[in-house]
Amino acid sequence: MTAAEDLAVLRDRASDFVDPCLRLLGDLVTAESPSAVPDRNLRVAAGLRVEFERRGASVERHPAPGYGEHLVARVEGASGAGPPLLVIGHMDTVYEVGTLARVPFAIEVAQDRVRGPGAYDMKGGLAVAITALDLLFLGGHRPAGDLLFLITCDEELGSPTSRELIEEHARCARGALVLEPSVSGGAAKTRRKGMGRFRVSVRGRPAHTGVNPEAGASAIHELIRILEDIRLLGDSNKGTTLNVGVIQGGTRTNVVAEHAQADVDLRFWAAAEADRVERAVRSVRVSDPRCAISVEGGVNRGALEVTEASAALFARARAVAAAQGWDLAEGSTGGVSDGNLASAVGCPTLDGLGPDGGGAHSLDEHVRLSDIAPRIALLAGIFLRF
Repeated sequence: MTAAEDLAVLRDRASDFVDPCLRLLGDLVTAESPSAVPDRNLRVAAGLRVEFERRGASVERHPAPGYGEHLVARVEGASGAGPPLLVIGHMDTVYEVGTLARVPFAIEVAQDRVRGPGAYDMKGGLAVAITALDLLFLGGHRPAGDLLFLITCDEELGSPTSRELIEEHARCARGALVLEPSVSGGAAKTRRKGMGRFRVSVRGRPAHTGVNPEAGASAIHELIRILEDIRLLGDSNKGTTLNVGVIQGGTRTNVVAEHAQADVDLRFWAAAEADRVERAVRSVRVSDPRCAISVEGGVNRGALEVTEASAALFARARAVAAAQGWDLAEGSTGGVSDGNLASAVGCPTLDGLGPDGGGAHSLDEHVRLSDIAPRIALLAGIFLRF
């Protein structure tokens, strides 16, 4: 049987695996697992560990105090040599325990939807990838090389305890596949914006606003001026944006504010833009010499940029989809993922391989039922051919 015929067979058999995939997805969604709720994430990790071990994987557990634990599951490939293909996902969600009572897991055939908190971001991707192994094994196949599944429990909070683990494995991988949901419409994510966060703090001089306001130096007034300078660092032509999301300051309306601070979000497509903005933010100075400024934070995640190696990775995935009868497009997003971390250490990275859908981080979160079988077949084909 030719390579193209193998991939077509995977496509034809994938529909038989939709129901088992939905059962697994239902188990994952109904086991609510908000970030930083350790017992919930430990419960999901235990279930995932069983699923991987049932499929012959060896599983390492990496404790993440205050969050749960991260899993690294190795599935041996046919070659038995060479660096592994890293498959990245996360088990935590943004939804508090009890959300399921408001939005229960539901399969809505007429609406072509599978609904539930975390179904789209990103338990759907986990369920599809695990089921893809079953499709592969049923045909008597093995992955081309070793697969290393890295499933974390703190992605929605910025990967504070998993970042080093991701970077460590990405440095040693032949490529990384990220199970985050696709771009709306089904495209893979070949570009993601990078992210930076800054806290700008100003200390002024307090005074009574009625008796001697001139003796004071308002930290709030100074911060307002500074933030306007920072806002102007954005460049819409290059997709560089800055947003002041939180401002705090002052104590009473009749007191000239001694303290004020603001949290600023930076998004960018290119490292050069990140460097430009970070240098400028750190160079901002006060205009009133009685005030003092401090800047904390910086670039948290580099952009997922297209490289020659990542473009080749996408081209191979697109060829698998084409052999299975559909066109895998590419797209981009301003959001960040653990794919940014893998890419930043030089690992060719392809993101957005989870099912199509919508409503991320909302009560309308869902995946498209009709996209489950094609995704199972696609991932099985990638595992077989990469």
